[in-house]
Amino acid sequence: MKKITLIPVISLLLLSSFSLCFSGFPERTDIFQLQHEHVHGSTLAECPNGDIIAAWFQGSGERWANDVRIMGARLKKGSGSWSKPFLMADVPDFPDINPVLFVDQDDELWLVWYTVIANQWETSLLKYRKSRNYMQEGPPEWYWQDDILVKPGDLTERGIQPGDRFVESVKRQLKALDSKYVESSGPSSSVAIQTGNDTWSQRKSDLLAKAGGENMLRKGYIYKPDGSHTEQLTGYPYFRRMGWQTRNKPFIEGQRIILPLYSDGFSISLMAITDNQGRNWSFSDPLVENGNIQPAIAQKADGSLIALMRDAGPAPKRLHFSESKDHGNTWSIVEDSAIPNPGSGADMVTLSNGHWVLIYNDTESGRHSLAVSVSVDDGLTWSEPVKIENDTREENATRSHYPAIIEGSDGRLHAVYSYHRNDVPESRRGTIRYAVFTEGWAIGTEN
Repeated sequence: MKKITLIPVISLLLLSSFSLCFSGFPERTDIFQLQHEHVHGSTLAECPNGDIIAAWFQGSGERWANDVRIMGARLKKGSGSWSKPFLMADVPDFPDINPVLFVDQDDELWLVWYTVIANQWETSLLKYRKSRNYMQEGPPEWYWQDDILVKPGDLTERGIQPGDRFVESVKRQLKALDSKYVESSGPSSSVAIQTGNDTWSQRKSDLLAKAGGENMLRKGYIYKPDGSHTEQLTGYPYFRRMGWQTRNKPFIEGQRIILPLYSDGFSISLMAITDNQGRNWSFSDPLVENGNIQPAIAQKADGSLIALMRDAGPAPKRLHFSESKDHGNTWSIVEDSAIPNPGSGADMVTLSNGHWVLIYNDTESGRHSLAVSVSVDDGLTWSEPVKIENDTREENATRSHYPAIIEGSDGRLHAVYSYHRNDVPESRRGTIRYAVFTEGWAIGTEN
């Protein structure tokens, strides 16, 4: 696969910090007034009746704040204003983070999120709710709730075995990345490139130790091909089963739901897959890079899938990408695209006409500029980014970030994102902003 590039195909349309030079595109609305609590991690879905429902997390902080809960609001079809926010989910005395909303193949509404058990991302536990009655005023009525228990790799009843699929996949991908992070200085020596506070060799060692369960060594069995075994200390997979987090909406293909996951503990990504509306889950091979999180999925014309991922690692600061040719089960070695990323979330949607729309912070540093780009050729080239928000002030710039995007039944694009003001008192700094626009506006053919 060719590297994803960012080749301009339209003229850059410059927007001011707080106003647009277009006639009605995009329409932008704050879902609620600026307020003092931390509001972040928004998501949205369109209901079958044309309503838009949004959700976000809200509280006095993030993982350390036990009052964080999932809130929501509704935009009735044809209405110009959002409803008063309502509670969507709250595990009392635990932080609830990063909701994901979507409507499945049976027109049931899902809310997926995670509860942080011990105030560290590595202790996150995935949860989901489902609703059949969600188009009335106020919050959905949930008829089902469960946890998503992540179990990647092979069986581990007596400990992680040699040749474990998860461990071997991590090994293979780390080896493929050596040429990127290690400069050879001779046939038997190398120079480690610094990646954050650790060298690449330290980073690899840490990932493999976590994958192999070395943080939980206990008495176990190592099995031989004939079924016999020897008793010895083995790693157990607690770390690789806990701490998985949500961010972007799933990709739905036929009866398959592919839910993107990531782990801040591993700093890698994973896909959770169900073919029966969540009764059973399987898990892809991990998607490994040095800080590769929060996948967004699009589909190519030939049916294969592309994931673009946030770059939480060292320079070059670019969205990462990987490809799956088997409906999300396995993924190619993660590579850098040419799309800039300042270490912030991005989202992407495949339109009904096959085009892709990417919403992202289009810089290598800072979250002051939020833009959209369009690809008409499966991500090989992208239109020049067009700004939804762009605060060019050097100090106290507003952050517009962590976006989510969908295509509505009316053909318009609907997005939500965090809108965090730094030039106002702390008592009124944050909201979730909603924007609606057309693909034509994004590529400069409509104004």
